[in-house]
Amino acid sequence: MGEVAQYFKREKYINRRLSALILAGTIFLVPIALASAHGRIPAHAFEWAIFAYVALVAVAVVFIVRAAHSKFPKSNLPDDSPLDDASRRKLQRRIWLLEFFVVFYGLGMVHALAQAGREPWLSIAIGTAVSLLIEIVLIKAIRRLKQKLQAAAEASTPQEAGATARFD
Repeated sequence: MGEVAQYFKREKYINRRLSALILAGTIFLVPIALASAHGRIPAHAFEWAIFAYVALVAVAVVFIVRAAHSKFPKSNLPDDSPLDDASRRKLQRRIWLLEFFVVFYGLGMVHALAQAGREPWLSIAIGTAVSLLIEIVLIKAIRRLKQKLQAAAEASTPQEAGATARFD
């Protein structure tokens, strides 16, 4: 199972830690937002809290991804083991979900650009750049997963052909 199994382990490791990070951010930001809305703290304090949270998340993501890659290292050897049906379905669902998000973000970017009108060009350029960056990352992830799926399909084909040839 090799590389695909390691991929799912890395993903599970990263998802759990990012979920905890999001939960902690919610616990941190919601009271500040409510206090700001009721006028108990100034509005700029909420802006600084969001800035601090985004900076903390950026640093934490780097450490989480590094820890995941050191805990579940990628193999240098080619992964020539076939996939079981559950792993194949998991990869296909992941690919379909990522393809949905490519379409969703693409339509969202087009809609945002159409609605922008006479907004300042800098905010439009930054928003477009971020949307394009998300699109590029999603497309690269789709390609990588399709390559893994294809490599696993090619690995299972010779074994099946050999198994049928032995019983003839």
